[in-house]
Amino acid sequence: MVEIIRSILTSRPWYEWIPRDAFLVGGSVRDLLLGKVPKDWDIALWEPEKVGRLLAREFGGAFVPLGEEFGIYRVVLGGEQIDLTRIQGNIYDDLLKRDLTINAIAVSLNGWEMIDPFMGVNDIRGGIVRMTSEENLRADPLRLLRVFRFAATLGFEIEHRTLMAVRDNSHLIRDVAPERVLYELKFVLSSHNFHDMISLMADTGLLFHIFPELDELRKPLPGLDTDVWTHTLLALRRLNVALNTLEDGPFTYYLHRLDAIKGKEGRLAIVLGTMFHDVGKPATYRMDENGEISFHGHDYVGSKIFKRVGRRLRMSNDLVDTVALLVAEHMHPHLLATPDVTRRALFRFYRRTGEWAFPIILLAYADALATPLRAEGVAGQLRLARKLENLLRDLEAEAKKPPRLVTGHDIKALGLPPGPVYKKILNEIEEMRAEGTVKTREEALQILKELVEKYRENGKR
Repeated sequence: MVEIIRSILTSRPWYEWIPRDAFLVGGSVRDLLLGKVPKDWDIALWEPEKVGRLLAREFGGAFVPLGEEFGIYRVVLGGEQIDLTRIQGNIYDDLLKRDLTINAIAVSLNGWEMIDPFMGVNDIRGGIVRMTSEENLRADPLRLLRVFRFAATLGFEIEHRTLMAVRDNSHLIRDVAPERVLYELKFVLSSHNFHDMISLMADTGLLFHIFPELDELRKPLPGLDTDVWTHTLLALRRLNVALNTLEDGPFTYYLHRLDAIKGKEGRLAIVLGTMFHDVGKPATYRMDENGEISFHGHDYVGSKIFKRVGRRLRMSNDLVDTVALLVAEHMHPHLLATPDVTRRALFRFYRRTGEWAFPIILLAYADALATPLRAEGVAGQLRLARKLENLLRDLEAEAKKPPRLVTGHDIKALGLPPGPVYKKILNEIEEMRAEGTVKTREEALQILKELVEKYRENGKR
C-alpha cells in the first residue's frame, strides 16, 4: 500500500524539491488509499513558505498564501495544486488535531512509514466517516458540515457517535463564515445521494441552523395530513432518483433540454429549488369557513424568501436568480398539465424560463410524486414535457428556414390589395426557390411582378 503511494508521489516532477523530512498528509493519503491519483496534494513540513516559493519559481507556478499566521501556503502548478502546511510541534500533534480519522493519516517521505493514530485506514476500508474527537469538531464548527461532505462525496456511512456529536453541537455552525458554509454545502447538495445527506442533516438539526427558514416547514398546519417538511423531503427523494436515472427514466427523451442541470452548479440549483419550493407555504396558509385549505401565492413568496437566504450565504447572483426562478415557477407545470393547454401558454412559459423550462417540469414531476396522486398521476407533467418538446422543435425548424426572398410588403408595393392571394403568391415563389428556378431576390422580384399581374388579371375576369 505504501509502495504504491511512494511510486505515484515520486513520479511527480516537483517531488525532488520537497524536503525528505516532510509528510504527505490528509486528503492526499486518503485518495491514494482509495485508488485515486489526487490533483490536490497536502504536505506537512517545517518551512512551507520557503519550499512553496521555491516550487513556484522552479516550475513557473503561482504561490498563494492561504493563512500565513498558521503557515499555510498553496502552489498551483498546471493542473495540480500543492498545499504546504507548517508542522506545529510534531506530526503526531498535527494528526491528533484533525477532523476525521480518514483525514488523519500521514506518510513519511523519509522512511515511507505510515502514521495512523486513529486507525483511519480501517475506516477507509470500511467506508466509515468517523470523528477523531468531539473536541476537534467544536474547535472548528465547519467540521460538523464536513462530516456530511465526505460522506456524500465518498459514499461512506457516518458512524453513530459522530452523528450524535454533530447533533449536540449543531448550533455552533451559526458562528462559521457563510462563504465557508456554502463551499461545503455545494459538495453535499450536488452529490449523488443528496437526499440521504439532507435527511441526516435535518435529523441532527444542522440543516435548520443553516437554513432556519426551513424549520418553519416542520410545524404542523391544521387540516394537513403531514407537515410541509415531510413533503419536501419526499420531493427531494423523488428528485434524487430522477436525476440519477435520467438516461433510463421518462425524461430520457428530453436529455438535450436538461443541459442546465448536467453540471455541478446546475444540479445544486435544482436541489436548492426543490428544497425551498414550498418554503412560502406557512406564510400563505389559509383555511376558509368550509375547511378548504389554500396557499395562494406561496410560489412567489417562497421565491422572495430564497433570495434572502441566498444573499445571507453569499451565493452568486446567478445561483440566487436561478433558484428564485425555480421556486417562483414550480407551480406552472401543474397548471399547464392539462390536455387542452394552448401553444401560446406553452410559449409564454418557455419565454419566462428559457433553458430552465424542462428542469422546472422535472421539479414539478418530483413534487407531484411526493403528493397524494390524483387519478392521472404524473401523466400531466409528462404530457406537458412532450407538448413543449413538440413546440420547441417546430420553432427550431422554423428558425432554420432561410428568410423569404420577397414578402407581403413587396406585393403591397405593387398595388395588389391584401387578401388570401398573398399567401398563394409567396408560396409559389418559395416552391420555385426550392426547385432552383429562382435563386436571388432580384429574380424573385421579377417573378413577383409577373405573378401579381397574373392574379390582378384573373381578378378582373
